[in-house]
Amino acid sequence: MYMPLPMNIPHILLLILLIMFAVGLSTACSKDKEPLSIPTPIVRPIDILKDTQKSMSSVKSYEFKLSHRLGNGSKIDQSLTLVNASGSVSRNNGISLESDLLFGNIPVSAGIVKTRDSTYLRDPLTQKWQVIPKGTNPFDFLDPDRMISSILEGVTEPDLLSDEDGFFKIEGKISTTSFDYIFQDTVNEQVDLTVWIDSGSFVIKRAEIVGKISETDPDNIIRVLEISRYDEVLEIVTPEIK
Repeated sequence: MYMPLPMNIPHILLLILLIMFAVGLSTACSKDKEPLSIPTPIVRPIDILKDTQKSMSSVKSYEFKLSHRLGNGSKIDQSLTLVNASGSVSRNNGISLESDLLFGNIPVSAGIVKTRDSTYLRDPLTQKWQVIPKGTNPFDFLDPDRMISSILEGVTEPDLLSDEDGFFKIEGKISTTSFDYIFQDTVNEQVDLTVWIDSGSFVIKRAEIVGKISETDPDNIIRVLEISRYDEVLEIVTPEIK
């Protein structure tokens, strides 16, 4: 009768060691495997701009500043050039605005206060406050709400340049015709626009418009709009008429 030959003991021990080594190696490899990475969702600049439109339409108040670089300012009529403007907007109470202007080559300043009931103008020449009839405000074009809407609605080819330090930085183009209500003799061209948006609250912190908007502009002029103090209590003080 055929009898199976028994395995010798050294062979059995070697086989056991090989099995134990294979199991240990497999366990170690499984522990060293990195967890599956979940891809970061792609943030589209067009969606950021839409969310910013919603946020900007719901804010109750803010402060703003409009300034210029690489140019004297923005020509607003044949004799006046806007150099800088700053002010406060309270959608429940009104708007106050201070502006630095050039009357020809002479530096002057003007102020506007608009409440629910009245509009007050500080004349750039006499520096006296006066009540003016509705619809006759020569500085109606300095409407920050309208300027913000023009920027957000008019931007084309938006590109997200960065998402860091709490801000989205978006670059795009905007047509000069978006600012027809501000500037005289606008050129029918596209200019560069860069906007910084708070990545938490989706409100604009800064916008820069680079390029010629009106015929009298230098080619490389930069208009800078800065916005701050969102939803803070901002008092619109009615001026005294003497």
